[in-house]
Amino acid sequence: MKIVPFINLEGRPSILSRSHRRGELTKLAEDLAEEYDRVFVSDGDGITKNRPQLNLAREICEEIPVLYEGGVRFAQNVIDMLITGAERAVIGTSTLANLEELRGAFKLSENITFKVDSDNQDGILSFDPQIAGRAFHELASEVCEIGIREIIVSHALAMDGAEAKRKLGFSLGVQASVKQASALEALGADFVIASDYGSLGKDE
Repeated sequence: MKIVPFINLEGRPSILSRSHRRGELTKLAEDLAEEYDRVFVSDGDGITKNRPQLNLAREICEEIPVLYEGGVRFAQNVIDMLITGAERAVIGTSTLANLEELRGAFKLSENITFKVDSDNQDGILSFDPQIAGRAFHELASEVCEIGIREIIVSHALAMDGAEAKRKLGFSLGVQASVKQASALEALGADFVIASDYGSLGKDE
């Protein structure tokens, strides 16, 4: 089971609720690269304010392969994510305008991971009524038809994700804790995106 460390950029960059100065992100990414294959960068300013911190993301991308979620709304936004040097642009349902924009983004680059944002009350979250509230398997099938082969879900959707993966054959990531990794591997997940990946170095 692959563990993918979660890094959050919001306002001043914060990782596990700690503030880091420019340059410290480089050191953190270098340390992570010694143990992990890639990291997940969630750019809170991009997601909530449509102002991605591309320079900070680039600092991380220079040291380790990155799955970068920066608040893609329209197809052309995917280029902004990838010019940072990110391995893959992550497009979440909570910011994506509609599935036509996802199709357009995939035409611009195949280096796209689809992320299904959800909560227990409303199900799948989206501005687009053709995405919001849909059954996961139906949405995943349409995403796979576009050509996207990597999908990330919340822990609440892990069972639905695993069932759809068995039928559709995509790579499945789950946002969860490291403690849940073994159970998720048994379920069929390929990787876990976790913020509790542990400490690195004496000062962490």
